[in-house]
Amino acid sequence: MVDSNDAYDTRVRTPNRKFRLTIRGRKQVISVSFSELVLFVGLGAVVGFAGGLFAIGGALIAIPLLTAVFGFTQHDSQGTAMVMALASASVTLVIYVRKKLLRVRDGLIMTACSTAMGLVSSQMVRYVNDRTLQRSFGTFLIVLAVFVWFGHLGEGDRSAPLPTPAQVGIGSLAGALSGLFVVGGALVSVPLLERVAGYSQQRAQAMVLLMLVPASAIGLVVYSSAGYVRWHEAIALAGGAVALAPLGTRAALVMKPRLLRRCFAVVQAGAGLLLVAGR
Repeated sequence: MVDSNDAYDTRVRTPNRKFRLTIRGRKQVISVSFSELVLFVGLGAVVGFAGGLFAIGGALIAIPLLTAVFGFTQHDSQGTAMVMALASASVTLVIYVRKKLLRVRDGLIMTACSTAMGLVSSQMVRYVNDRTLQRSFGTFLIVLAVFVWFGHLGEGDRSAPLPTPAQVGIGSLAGALSGLFVVGGALVSVPLLERVAGYSQQRAQAMVLLMLVPASAIGLVVYSSAGYVRWHEAIALAGGAVALAPLGTRAALVMKPRLLRRCFAVVQAGAGLLLVAGR
């Protein structure tokens, strides 16, 4: 017969013991081993850097990896990545604000439309087949990568205000795609703002973050209520992402617009191919 103290010591020495977290006085067990915790924090740091570089919160990279490598469903991948993307994007937005790259007058209408459409489209996700959602997102990324690579966008920075109809259209499209694909709005809105408003790549990224942070917050509530967020992994990813997102943002501010745009296109195409080819 094993003494209770010996049994306790054995559990403590077990390398894959579970972590405990106290929230509001109630103990909750986080079923993530130490090695898994390190892995997800490291992954979060890498994609957080990329998220800061491209102003997408890192979800563009995290979603295909979680699906293809870690075996998450597409819905779970998007919901889990949304936690990390929201944390990373919020940190990145603060840096852009300090660099005075935001045009609040242009952003208010776009933000309102994006938030409203994000709420509507995120409600539709639960009715879409998981495999269909995965392949649609992958195809969307590949097509958009070709457009971004060959487009001569983001190399100037026009100061004229954006017309109201354009703000409504871009904001609505960004919100709708973000609700469906998490990062879809950012991927479309950056080249649209460069073409329609004549923004530089960096200013377009700043404006997109202003639109999508509120929309992503609402989308996260919807995903979470539907059970599509794996919180243990999400918190680890978010911790790593927040640590390196500012470094990626500072790198984006000093890069030439064409180089930044083409790096963006390569990452889009790679992520799209990973999703389309995945199981």
